[in-house]
Amino acid sequence: MKRDALLVATLLISVACNDKVTGLGPPSDPTKETFAVSLGVDIAQMSKTKDGVYYRDLVVGTGPEVTDTAVTVNVTYAGYLKDGKLIDSGTNVPLSLTGIIPGFRSGMMGMKEGGKRKLVIPSELGYGGASVRNPSDNSIRIPRQSTLVFDIEVVKVTNPTPKTT
Repeated sequence: MKRDALLVATLLISVACNDKVTGLGPPSDPTKETFAVSLGVDIAQMSKTKDGVYYRDLVVGTGPEVTDTAVTVNVTYAGYLKDGKLIDSGTNVPLSLTGIIPGFRSGMMGMKEGGKRKLVIPSELGYGGASVRNPSDNSIRIPRQSTLVFDIEVVKVTNPTPKTT
């Protein structure tokens, strides 16, 4: 009897901890969402990358371009939830392209120094089914399946030093 109860408990825990989180809604779809007016998002007026990030250039830069080979990219950014709540921001922050969410990386490709862009990142290219918590009080900062909106400015692009022969 105890063994059966333990087996049932183990089964319930394993089901609860699999990738199909109970109550987890489908990935976000920015084309079917409403955004806070303050964000200035109009999906119909935005371009879309091949992987699904929506973007609009606010200022086209004139300096070096962000490519897959960039060593670091310094950016000034502000990130929001679709309701307009600020979730993160930074000024002249150096980023490694391998250390950021896929949608942010994809959305920066092709930008040049001095460029400003608005990104709308579907949950699948953000944090997906995982919530992001505040380290100070463990409250949820970014709910799972959240569409993210970023205003970014590329301050500096550091590309690899060309090899001399």
